[in-house]
Order: sequence, then structure tokens, then C-alpha cells
Amino acid sequence: MKDILHELEERRSGARLDFPERSKSYLLFDWADELVHHPVILDAVESLIGPDILCLMSNLFTKEAGSGSYVSMHQDNAYWGVEADDIVTAWVALSPATAASGVMKVEPGSHTANRTQVNTYAKDNLLTRGQAIPDEELNPDQAVYMELQPGEMSLHHFRIVHGSDPNLSDDRRIGIAIRYVAADAKTTASRQSALLVRGRNKSDFHMEQRTGGQRNAVRVREHAKALRHTLSNVLSPEKDAPLGETIRLKLTQWAGIGLTYWRQVSAR
Repeated sequence: MKDILHELEERRSGARLDFPERSKSYLLFDWADELVHHPVILDAVESLIGPDILCLMSNLFTKEAGSGSYVSMHQDNAYWGVEADDIVTAWVALSPATAASGVMKVEPGSHTANRTQVNTYAKDNLLTRGQAIPDEELNPDQAVYMELQPGEMSLHHFRIVHGSDPNLSDDRRIGIAIRYVAADAKTTASRQSALLVRGRNKSDFHMEQRTGGQRNAVRVREHAKALRHTLSNVLSPEKDAPLGETIRLKLTQWAGIGLTYWRQVSAR
């Protein structure tokens, strides 16, 4: 699995994948398109949320060996703009994911209630806002490390408390988180898109077009359009956000959206 990422994508581009390729990679790369449509993954997801399934997004997470990168303990439901309880993440390991390499850890049973979260914008935090649940609301003794070998996956509810530690191993830790939602979900965001991967769409999402096997210009255009929807949503400041945070989020949002337009225009 790790060889697929390295040989097909990173060596081709001459650089390691970064934003925006890490988000919604299934619209850019055949291996990611095949992965989000993999019948083994979809069968497992269907057993949880039913036969009509949308892929809301995917996120590629890479931690270099010995890096300080981490993910603070948080819940995903605050920023996705979806009005539903039927949302599940398939976390697929592309390299060994162990406690030493910074595998995801979860608090079992924590999906039943929302926790307080604060935006820290911490330097090495892999989350966009560095969102974190305060230490006093955590139960670290209950945390379970979801260790995986390449090709294995874990499934978790979008409200479960989870995070990961830095990679203390001597190899890169690579995983892709695929976010699936029942295809009758409602979006609370003004702009939100998703890809139908099984069954029929009954939602009010903008529908993305599958790009597997298409020429590069088609992939980049569809990816840019979908990513603009995501950025407009997940980087929107909350109504009561301080002025400094509002400015920070808006600048990040505009920079990201500007980059997608540049990529779209430059696509060949």
C-alpha cells in the first residue's frame, strides 16, 4: 500500500504530496478512486449506515519518522456541515500504524455526547484549526490505540474522541481517512459536495463526478471545484469567533480557494 503512494504519485510529481492533493485525493488519483470504491470497505460501511453511501471527503495523513506532528484529541462533527448521525470514517493504513509511529487512538463510547473544543492553531498539530478538547474533559487512561498493518482499516463514528501522538519510529506513518455518510443526509453548509459511491443519492449535496481513468485536466478541474466547496465550509469562522481568528481563517480560506483556481486554470 505504501509503495502505491510512493511509486505512483510522489515520484511522479517529484515531491511529497501536500495540500491540496492530500484532500479528496480520490478525484486526482486512480489508486485513491479505487480505494474509496473498494467493495470490502463499502460492505463494512453499508452494514453501519445502509446501502446508499456518499464519500464526503478523504484526508491523507503522513507523519515523517521522528517528526513532532500530532493530532490533538478532538471530535470531527463540529466543522463538517452535515446534519446526520450516520457518518463513519474508514481509516486505511498505507504503512504500519503502531503506537510508536503515532497511530490513531480513541476513547471508546465517547461518540454519545459532544465535548467542548478549542482552536489552538498549535504549530505541529495536523488539524486545520488545531482543535482540541481540554485535558480536564479527557480520559487518557481509557484511550485505545487502533494499531493496523498496511491494507487494514479501522472504522469510527465522526463524533468519537480521537487523536494521535508524534511518530517516534524510524519510518513514515501514512494513512488515508475516508469519510462516508448516508446518502439521505442533509448539509447545513451553503456549499458542500460529495461523491456517490454506492446506491442512490437522496441528499441535497452537490454531486461530484467520478474521475478515475480521466485525463489530468478533467481530474484537476473536478478536484479544484470540490475542494472549494470544502474550504468554504470547514474554514468558515464561527459567529462568535474573535476578530483575530476570523481574519486568520478567512485569509487561509481565500489562499486555499485561490490556489484551487490557479490549479484549475493551469491544468493541462
